[in-house]
Amino acid sequence: MEHILVKNSKYCGRYVAIKDFDDPTVVSDGQDPQEVYEKAIKNGYNEPVIIFVPLENMVQIYKIDNR
Repeated sequence: MEHILVKNSKYCGRYVAIKDFDDPTVVSDGQDPQEVYEKAIKNGYNEPVIIFVPLENMVQIYKIDNR
């Protein structure tokens, strides 16, 4: 099942901070995740969720190391 948190294509290729997983309202965005986090905190969101919005047709591969 696919759950899309950020639907606006203007955020493609950028990091965004959303309020939380239940309310994916974007509260800040940018190229650097630390700056995005700091902007969200400055805007009054104490526990933002930082995510990367991939470019259209971008493939992301994750490997889990079970050592």
